[in-house]
Amino acid sequence: MHPDLFTVPGIGLTIPSFGAMVLVAFLAATFTAFQRAKKLRADPDVILNLGFLILIFSTVGARAFYVIHYWEQFEANPRDILDLRGGGFEFYGGFLGAFAACYLYIWIKGLSRRMYADILAPSLLLGMGIGRIGCLLFGCCWGGPCPAELPWAVRFPYSSPVQLQAWEHRQATLPARLILVDSVGRGSPIPRKLLDLSLEDLKKAAERAEEAVSKARASGRPDRVAAAERRRDAVADALRPLLFHYAVFNTSPSELAQLVREPRFRSHPVHPAQLYSAVGPILLSFLTTAWLHRRKRHGTVFVLGFMLYAVERFVEEAIRVDNPQDTFGLTVSQGISIGVFVCLGIGWLILLKMPLRSSRKAVACPRSVPSAPATLPQAS
Repeated sequence: MHPDLFTVPGIGLTIPSFGAMVLVAFLAATFTAFQRAKKLRADPDVILNLGFLILIFSTVGARAFYVIHYWEQFEANPRDILDLRGGGFEFYGGFLGAFAACYLYIWIKGLSRRMYADILAPSLLLGMGIGRIGCLLFGCCWGGPCPAELPWAVRFPYSSPVQLQAWEHRQATLPARLILVDSVGRGSPIPRKLLDLSLEDLKKAAERAEEAVSKARASGRPDRVAAAERRRDAVADALRPLLFHYAVFNTSPSELAQLVREPRFRSHPVHPAQLYSAVGPILLSFLTTAWLHRRKRHGTVFVLGFMLYAVERFVEEAIRVDNPQDTFGLTVSQGISIGVFVCLGIGWLILLKMPLRSSRKAVACPRSVPSAPATLPQAS
């Protein structure tokens, strides 16, 4: 688990692993679709345009779907909707958003929807598989418990989402030195990022918050003063129980940081569901690529690929334990997988009644340029 890939020297910019893998997935999918379009005599520029539409609308759709699904997390502070640093995306929301945007674009251009769907399908599946590696690095989308003897079993580090879920469900225990009790008496494991801050760092954070209040008061603007005071109070509320905890147990952040590196504080062995969900789409990408060059009917590559993905996702959700079963006893992704499978099955039957090849063009026709007259008009 490496949520942060690296930090850019000099400017202190941290590159998140999940975002980096999404970028790699986008580039790989766009490149393969671009090359495939040239081989099939389609318009590569259309692929580039579709790629950017997919990047934008899949992100918006995936985030919107997550926010709707877990609205109780954002109801108190809707501004958190725009905070993407902690993750919070659902694939099917991104899929539906990207599908709608691409369908509308191709329809407006008057191009073959079936042809471009077939070109994009293997690349979309490849990108989905690569992107899932980012889930493993970030620590989300984990699987259920498995035997420790399983060769590919994984154990996530202290304070990872897997370990926190196990602690909340009373499936794991931690010593009192690692349990922080807040101002209202609720106990929870000390976040790993707080253990990376020394006592001096904590004191400086409080001083900076106080300095911000002084500067706001000097500006004479009541709104700035109120905002700075709220931030100062929030910092104080967070630091007070933490400093008290260190004093009671006569310990320090560095000592606890060293303690939690011990293997006994890792999560229990779980299935690497992230890798399962990466291998599945990548294999489907190879399968649909092979089918693309053997198909006789346009549109069948997209329909076949995502029907099989719906089956793979349904099984994958049975292995994962991070999603609640709040949709008729299934996870929301399992419910949508059933709907996608049924809709695409109907789409397959419709394709069988359509011509083998799409009647629409695969290349955008350039604007016609009027030709010069064969003879020059005579002057009157």
